[in-house]
Amino acid sequence: MKKSLLITILMFLVIGATAQDYDFGKVSKEEILQKEHPNYPDANASILYRNTDTKFGYSQDEGFYVKTEVQERIKIYNQDGYDEATIMLSQYIGEREEEQVTGIKAYTYNIEGDKIVESKLQTRDIFKEEKSKYRKVTKFTMPDISDGSVIEYKYTFKSPFYSNIDEFRFQEEIPVDRVDMRFFAPEYLIYRTHGKGVIPLNLTTDKRNRTLRYRYTSTKLAEVATSRSSNEEVEFIENGYIVNLSNVPPIKNEPYSGNLNNYMSALKFELAMTKFPNSEIRSYATSWEDVASKIYQSTAFGKELDRQNYYKKDIDKLIGSASSQTEKMLLIYDYVKSKMTWNDYYGVYVDAGVKKAYKDGVGNVADINLMLSSMLRYAGVRCSPVLLSTKNNGIPVFPTRTGFNYVVAGAIVNDNLYLLDGADKGGIPNILKPELLNWMGRMVKADGTSRLIDLFPSRPATHIGMLTLEVTDDVIISGNAKNRFSGHYARSERNKFAALTSDEQLEKLDSYYESIDAIDVSFKDLKVGSKPLTLEYNFEAEEMIDEAGDKLYINPLAHLGTTRNYLTAEERSHPVDYVYPWSDKYTVSIKIPEGYQVESVPDDLAINLVDNMGSYRFGVTVSGDKVNVGLQNTMSTALVNSNYYKDLQAYLKMIVAKESEKIVFKKI
Repeated sequence: MKKSLLITILMFLVIGATAQDYDFGKVSKEEILQKEHPNYPDANASILYRNTDTKFGYSQDEGFYVKTEVQERIKIYNQDGYDEATIMLSQYIGEREEEQVTGIKAYTYNIEGDKIVESKLQTRDIFKEEKSKYRKVTKFTMPDISDGSVIEYKYTFKSPFYSNIDEFRFQEEIPVDRVDMRFFAPEYLIYRTHGKGVIPLNLTTDKRNRTLRYRYTSTKLAEVATSRSSNEEVEFIENGYIVNLSNVPPIKNEPYSGNLNNYMSALKFELAMTKFPNSEIRSYATSWEDVASKIYQSTAFGKELDRQNYYKKDIDKLIGSASSQTEKMLLIYDYVKSKMTWNDYYGVYVDAGVKKAYKDGVGNVADINLMLSSMLRYAGVRCSPVLLSTKNNGIPVFPTRTGFNYVVAGAIVNDNLYLLDGADKGGIPNILKPELLNWMGRMVKADGTSRLIDLFPSRPATHIGMLTLEVTDDVIISGNAKNRFSGHYARSERNKFAALTSDEQLEKLDSYYESIDAIDVSFKDLKVGSKPLTLEYNFEAEEMIDEAGDKLYINPLAHLGTTRNYLTAEERSHPVDYVYPWSDKYTVSIKIPEGYQVESVPDDLAINLVDNMGSYRFGVTVSGDKVNVGLQNTMSTALVNSNYYKDLQAYLKMIVAKESEKIVFKKI
């Protein structure tokens, strides 16, 4: 018995001696000297410890408010991890109240000789930036960062908005060695929890008694008003939620990952109801229909739509000779894009207000697109605003007003819906910026009703490419390429080339297709967003042909082929996000070199991705002195769930293998 007890004590002492010390400021030499992460040696940085401790305070003036103590310790392994040393803390600004960050303490720890040297973050190096009327950021960069540094900081986050609490995140793009979360709310506030991500959170609950003391001031009105203050206290039960996780793996930013924040393991609290003493139970549970209706009823939204006098004369003049609703819609849409400049502020509520924004020619997203919606209505075009969430804003896990942070105009002409973004200078109807193609939109009407809107285009983006190739006497490929782009493909190409000079366009094309030297580049409708974009160029290429003995080996699709499988990870926990559906159709005509004959060509291939998400067709024919190659590769969905990752990976492997095969010519 004594021997067993002795062993137990010794084990406890060993564990205690080697256990990590997470108290603020207790950074060890071992942490600073660590050269790489023990489980993820390729990591540029790691979170050694993250702790959030949330409880609720109370004051007579404010009522209940949320108070979260945050501590974080981060290890920097190399220069690629230096970005982790810049911290940005976002705070919401309401009409009368706002969130606050206080009590920032931060240090950088390095080793000099055999000693730990700490560098303190100075108050003068903490900055506050206004991002919009409703959002500000507290920002600081840690001092004296070098390879191996450990940084540690803590602060207090105070928010009066207990009905909308930011999510608690447990996973990042870097490893998280340890993360603790405690959330204790008074029994009067009933929360639901919503988890996301694939890592089990192992959420536990607890209850504890609490005595809250506060200062109460009463005022007696008489001939002379008198005030009387007293110390008060109230006892209640707190409901607690606790998460403790260790060795959380990083979520990898792989090709076509989209917004990784949507897939990181996290926990969100939804206020379901309040049960204050001597008060009725108030339910906060809501639906997206209710959220949309409340946004519309806001003076910074619905009333702004009703304002018309400030633009009437201009719009009357603009559409005076228009003969159809389509023409009116396009005229007004182009007018708003031309007149207005987006100030890079997001939001579903106006900032300056539509009248002032119109006068100044500058506004936030809501200023511009509520103005556009109002003008279209005035012109007799059916139009309602469409609320949506950008990819950076994420996919909300339950109905909340902050679930939307962008608004566009939804015009209906001849029973067809046109999504219009007046804040996008390069926008065209129904081709929204890729960052807006996220989840679903919700169209809100004046009567308070709403409906879901598919934000993705009904037709895939298309690239039609036609190549004609010849083999020169110097055994290089000489070719001509004619390309036609539509939809989001055309938008992407315009963004790449429209602002460039001819020489810059040529250089850009060469850098994009590294295996060719482009010559004589020409565009058609490069700055006409409403039409497909045409790109033609001549080129030469040495890498697409190999000579061995009396044989020539040629890549069948030249520089347009898929040469590698970009899905290399064995497993993937988040979807493959192609942003939008697409279809590539290529035809290649290769002239058989003089003095040669065709020895072999790749076999045809026709495959379909599971559930008809994609299809691939490849074929080769020989006709006269030409070898003709045809390909059509279509992805019918923008998002491929991780459940289908292995299927998609195998599908791409077959495509890469097929397009790596050669056409073989042999001397006669």
